[in-house]
Amino acid sequence: MEGCKIILFRKIIKQSISLITLPAGIVLLVCLSYSLPFSMRKPGLFLDTVKETVAQIFTYRNFSELSTSYQQVNGNYTLKLVSASLGITLFSLIVYSYYFPRLKNKSIMRLIRYLEDIESLPVVGIVLFVHWFSVIIYKATSIYLFKTVGTPREPAIVVPLIILSIFPIVFLIKYMTPYIKDVYRSNYFIFAKSLGYPKCKLFFSYVIPNLLTFLESIMKFIYLEMISVMLFIEIQFNTGGLLTGLRNTQIIPSDHSPQIMVINYLFLLLIPYLFMSILFKMVKIFSQPIKQD
Repeated sequence: MEGCKIILFRKIIKQSISLITLPAGIVLLVCLSYSLPFSMRKPGLFLDTVKETVAQIFTYRNFSELSTSYQQVNGNYTLKLVSASLGITLFSLIVYSYYFPRLKNKSIMRLIRYLEDIESLPVVGIVLFVHWFSVIIYKATSIYLFKTVGTPREPAIVVPLIILSIFPIVFLIKYMTPYIKDVYRSNYFIFAKSLGYPKCKLFFSYVIPNLLTFLESIMKFIYLEMISVMLFIEIQFNTGGLLTGLRNTQIIPSDHSPQIMVINYLFLLLIPYLFMSILFKMVKIFSQPIKQD
């Protein structure tokens, strides 16, 4: 029992360190980008910039300015949309994984081909199609089906959320299908199923924990894709947001070091990803998945 507690404690420490390294890396990279042009003439400039930046980040003045700028750039819109998209993406994968055994091989292959066709479509093309389709429906029925243009006060929600979610869902299902198939074909799952274990119990106690390792590695890239698409959405739909604010940090002067606002915005953009990572790590720590044969 004592040994299990020590192992659990070590895992928690290890996972905590891995979560800290990402924000620390952001601080170092941003400071390096701002000090690099001048560091050749002054070698200690990088360290001075890091010290100054860290000292300014954790101050009341910085938090006060961040709160004001967060409201000005409509940062709440970005975080809500990205968080909702992450939730929809993961939920779609869970549903797909749960009903995967009911699908025939031909159906799976056909689905993968459809997903590949969708994945090949450009984001701009989908947005233009939605705009065109909405106009056609409005002219024919006088029904405003989708809100395709918004403002920071009344931003568009449905269409941006669909655009932000569809490509991650497509990519995730394509990527995870072979791993889902392997888990369901493993000796443990077949044996446990033959003993009469409930499918739902097996799914949450065995299938999901064993898929989590592969899922965690690919979600990093999916999240980066979401962020890049989100910038396009903020510009295209005229909604503003954290990424628009990040883009404008070089235009709008700040009362203190410019790298502070860049780091602030990047930290805010990490919030949904950090919550997702913590969720994954908690599941991995407490589920203790059984390794596949």
